[in-house]
Parts: sequence; structure tokens; C-alpha cells
Amino acid sequence: MALIIEELNRANKVLARYRMEGDRFTLGRGYHNDVIVEDMHADAAHAEILRGDDDCYYLHDLNSVNGTQLLRNNRDKSVKGAEVDERMVESGDEIQLGKTHFRLTDSEAATAPAVPLHSVEGLFERLAHPALAIALLLAVTAGFVVVSYFGSAEEYQWNIALNLIAGTAVGLLVYAAAWAFIGRVVRHETQFFAHLAIASLAALAYLGWERISSLLDFNYALGETLPLMNFAVLAVLLPAMLWCALYLATNITPRWRWGVSLALPLAFLGLELAGQVGSIREFSEVPEISTTLKHDSLLWRQPVPMDQFIASSPEMFDIPIEEKADQDAGDGEDAPPAEEAPAAEEAPEAEKAQRDGPANTTEATS
Repeated sequence: MALIIEELNRANKVLARYRMEGDRFTLGRGYHNDVIVEDMHADAAHAEILRGDDDCYYLHDLNSVNGTQLLRNNRDKSVKGAEVDERMVESGDEIQLGKTHFRLTDSEAATAPAVPLHSVEGLFERLAHPALAIALLLAVTAGFVVVSYFGSAEEYQWNIALNLIAGTAVGLLVYAAAWAFIGRVVRHETQFFAHLAIASLAALAYLGWERISSLLDFNYALGETLPLMNFAVLAVLLPAMLWCALYLATNITPRWRWGVSLALPLAFLGLELAGQVGSIREFSEVPEISTTLKHDSLLWRQPVPMDQFIASSPEMFDIPIEEKADQDAGDGEDAPPAEEAPAAEEAPEAEKAQRDGPANTTEATS
């Protein structure tokens, strides 16, 4: 039987393992120790572990400046943290020297069964190749530029393309860098190119959906149904992206990983969907039409002639349309008689004659 000394990081991940076979094992910053602790808060001779006559191991602090602390025991939750001068080592003890953590484990202690590799491990390994990740990033930026170019009905301004390239590339790189930083802190694994490739694939998928949805809207005039379809697509892409990021960058359990990856995106999308559903009108007099400009080869349905569409509009909307002749007849009854207009024009002349009459009479008398 031997004692295994494991050096841990803050995430309880093992950085190094040492095996104590003899009767004495020393820990400290000095070069003469069995474990050289790279910690300025540890003494040159900080602590030692001795094998007793009873074949048990005993931990001793060697009058260090910052002491030796017992943090916990991962096998016995009843063990409380305390300052250690001398202690019989129990398998699973976690101690701290300076700011460095160690776990002491019996070599004959049972180990947890191996965790089978997830089916996506092979895919993530291929996506982590730098050449593939950069190629996907370039494909996304080129896709956005092409869509912007062919979607413009006027002379294309190439500064728009530069803005699209810069915005798309920077956004994807920042996303990958953020998750790589989280992975570096939590798991000490960056996986930057894997995060970049996954985000680029999601962006390409949504770009492809936008092209398909524009064709559907052009042919079938989806109108207010299109936002609901966009919600359904995003409800698949965003949880998938978040699940992959959590799998690569964190150590949370599968149940929590699924819960977080579903709850966060669907909560934000649900708020947006609620606003859109609340704005949907029950009935609109204006028929749903597509206003996008596309080539007629993209039209999947046989177009309806204008006169036929107008003739069938009362049946489509069930709106009674009055005959024009009846409307004109009704307007004629309300119009004033034609003879009354000249009489109204003669009234000012008669009044003028009455005003001028006395003046002319006075002039003749004189």
C-alpha cells in the first residue's frame, strides 16, 4: 500500500501526482523536498508525511509561516476544516500549503468507473483543426457579403461589404475567445478553434435558412407566420450552440448542461415571441404579399393574372362591392340644380346697380 499525493488547481483538477513508497515524504519550496511547491507562500521545508509503526500515515507541519490547513475530506463530509500540527491521514484528505492544494489518497482506494466518451467528441476533435475553423469563418463572411450584394437593388457600396466582413468576423472571434477564456479558467483547456468552428457552422445554418425563408415568403406570402418560423429555427440553433460551448468549457453535469442550454435561449426567445404574437392582428384588409424583388425563375407557383385576381377578391375577403352605376346615381340625387347657379352670379350685379343709381341722378341734375 502507498499514499498518493495529488496537486490540485482551484477547479480541483489534478495537476500532478506523486507516490509515497518510503517512510518519509517532504513538501516545501526547497529543492531537497520530494514535492517542490511553486508557491511563494510555502516555506522551504513546509510539511512532511511519516509512516507510523501501525502502517498509518501522519501529516506534520514543520513550523511553517502560513501553516498547514485541512480543508475537507471528499470521502467523509463530516470532516471539518482546521489548522493542522499533526494529523493521521485519512484517504481523501485535502490540505493547503500556502495557496497550493493537495489531496492525499490511499493507493488501494476505489476509483470511479470510466466515463464513456460522448459521441460528439470525434466531431469536436475535427472541428478543432485551425484550417477548418478559419475556412468556416471565411465562408460565413463571404456568405453575408454575397447575400448583401444580390439583395441590393441599387449600385452596391463596397464599404457595406467591408463593414459586414469586419462585423461578422469580429463577432465570431469574440464569441470564441470568450468561451475559450472560460474553458481556460474552468478546465484549463481553451478549445478556441472548436468554439469558432461551431459558431461559424451555426451562422452558416441560419444564413441558409434566411435564403430558404425568403423564397418561401416570395412564393407563399408568409407574412406574420415568418417570425414564428424564425423562432423555431433559432430555438434549435441557439440551444445547440450553448450546449456545445458548455460541454467544451465547463465541468457541469449533463443534466445541468441540458437545463441551462435550453432555459436561457428559450427564455429570451420567448420574450421576443410574446411581443410578436401580441402584435398580430386578427384580420387585415390588405392581402399578404411579398415585396422582395426576385427573378421569375424562383417563382414556384403559377402566377394569377391581375384581372382574375381582382375578380376573385370579393370571394377571397367576403367583402360586398357596390356597383359603380348605383353609386353615381346616388351622387346625382344630392347634386344642386344647374339653373340656380347663374341666379347666384347675377345677385352681385343687381346690388351694384342699386348703389350706382343715386350717384347718376345727382350728376344729371347739376
